[in-house]
Amino acid sequence: MRRRLSSLCPEAEALAGNAEQIPIPSASVDAVLAAQSFHWFANERALAEIVRVLRPRGALVLMWNRPAGRPEPSIVAVEQLLKPHWPHGWDLPLDLGLSGSGHGGDDWRAAFVASAFGELQEVRLANPQTIRPEELVAFFGSMGWIATLPDEQRLPLLNEVRSLLTATEYRLPWETCVYQTRLKAQAR
Repeated sequence: MRRRLSSLCPEAEALAGNAEQIPIPSASVDAVLAAQSFHWFANERALAEIVRVLRPRGALVLMWNRPAGRPEPSIVAVEQLLKPHWPHGWDLPLDLGLSGSGHGGDDWRAAFVASAFGELQEVRLANPQTIRPEELVAFFGSMGWIATLPDEQRLPLLNEVRSLLTATEYRLPWETCVYQTRLKAQAR
C-alpha cells in the first residue's frame, strides 16, 4: 500500500510502521483513521499505540465497506469458484467475512473493553458501486486470502474469475460503516 501511495502521490510522506509501532512522536496527531484495516490489528497493543500518538481527546475513526445486498447481475459462478479458497467462518454469497467474525462482526470490539477510548458511535452510509469486470477481478485479487496465494495458484484463479464475468458492469450494493470514538478525558 505504501508503494502504491508513493507512486500515486509522490509528495506524500509515507512512513514505514504498523499499528503496534507508529513512527511518529507521542501526542502528535488529532485523529487516527483506519479504513478497511482495523480487523488486522484489533488488539490492546495497537490501541495503546494509537492512544500514545493521539493528543488529548483525540479521535479514532474506523471505516469499511460491507455488502448490503446481492451483486447485480449475479456472480454466483464466481462465488462457487472461490468457495474452496474462502476463509473459514466467512459465508457465501459475497460475505467477505464482513457480517461474521472480524471487522463486520463484533469480535473487533473486544479491543475497546478496557481501552482509553469512549463509546463507539456508528454511522452507516449507502455506498453502491458500479464497476467493470476487471475492477471486480482486482477487488477479489486484493483480498488477503487470494493475494497471499503463490502466483502459480493466484494468477490462474483470477483468470478463471475473469472468464466468468460476462457482463459489462456489476452493481455492488455496499454500505460504508463508520465508527468514531475519542480518548476519554482522563486518558493519559
